[in-house]
Amino acid sequence: MSGLPYPLHSAETIHIVTAFNPGGRNVTARANLRAQHELLRSVSVRGLQWWPAVGGDLDDSHAEISAAVVGMDDAQARALGRRFGQDAVFAWSPSSWRLLACADAAHDSVIAGWHAAILEPTSHRFSRSPAT
Repeated sequence: MSGLPYPLHSAETIHIVTAFNPGGRNVTARANLRAQHELLRSVSVRGLQWWPAVGGDLDDSHAEISAAVVGMDDAQARALGRRFGQDAVFAWSPSSWRLLACADAAHDSVIAGWHAAILEPTSHRFSRSPAT
């Protein structure tokens, strides 16, 4: 998986966590950003590696700023989600994409099989025939 924006070493799981709209309520942009800042501070204090991420629905009508965090297990990711009022967090591993319920592991969903690719820009080279 080399070349991806962040490394997946062996069976490491990346957890996608947000602090936006706790409890499924729409809150102000300011409140969301303040909560997200606190989430990132909490992740950084633990010494966990993270990258910016955006989570959204399939039709792109809703998106939330998130963090892709490496170094937690599922229980720790659920606890972090609960701390910030989230119903669920995502777990991305080499073998699956899972939705982890923060309140009850019995309600987890597994969406197996995913694909990642790095898109290379299209080449704009033009070939010219040599003048004769």
